Amino acid sequence: MADEQADWRAAQAHDADAFARIFDRHRDAVFRQALRVMRQPADAEEVASAAFFELWRKRSSVQLVGGSVRPWLLVTALNLARNSHRSRLRHEVFLRRLEREWRDDAGLDAFSRIDDAVDRESLIAALKRLSPQDAALVTMTALDGYRASEIAGLLGISPGTARVRLSRALARLRGLLTPMTEAHSGSQEVAR
Repeated sequence: MADEQADWRAAQAHDADAFARIFDRHRDAVFRQALRVMRQPADAEEVASAAFFELWRKRSSVQLVGGSVRPWLLVTALNLARNSHRSRLRHEVFLRRLEREWRDDAGLDAFSRIDDAVDRESLIAALKRLSPQDAALVTMTALDGYRASEIAGLLGISPGTARVRLSRALARLRGLLTPMTEAHSGSQEVAR
C-alpha cells in the first residue's frame, strides 16, 4: 500500500512512470470488471482504457480508498461499461426496428420514396456506417417525415446543428450508396 500511495502522489504530480506502475498494478482487475458487463473482450479493453484515462484526467481530485485507487477504478469501469452497453443496445434495437419497418409494406413505400435505384440491403448497410445520431436524423426525416428541427431536441442538439448534421449525413449516405448501387446493378447485369 505504501508503494501505491507514493506512486499516486507522484502520478498526481504528473509522473508518467508512477502512473504506469499504477496501471500495471490494476489493469487486470479493471479489465475483469469491464468484462462482467461487456460482451466482447475488445469492448472491455476499451472500457478499461477509458477508466485509466479518466483516472489520469481526474488525478487531482481522486482520493485513495484504503490506500488504493483500485476501488475508484472499479466503480468507474463499471459505470463506463454500463453506459457503453446501454448505448450499444439502443443502437442495436434501433437498427432491428428499422429493418422490421422496412420489411412491412409501409416501410417499403417509404423506402421507395428515398430512391428506387437503391436496394434495401445497401441502404441498411450504409445507414449502419453512419453514427447513431446521424442515422436517426436521416431515417426520421426521410422515412417518418419529421423536420430536423423537430428531432433536434430528442438528440440533444440545436436545430441549426441538426440541419447541418442532416445535410452532411445525407451527403455521406449518397457517397456510401453510389458504389453499392453500382456494384448491385453490375451484378444484376451479369445475372441477365
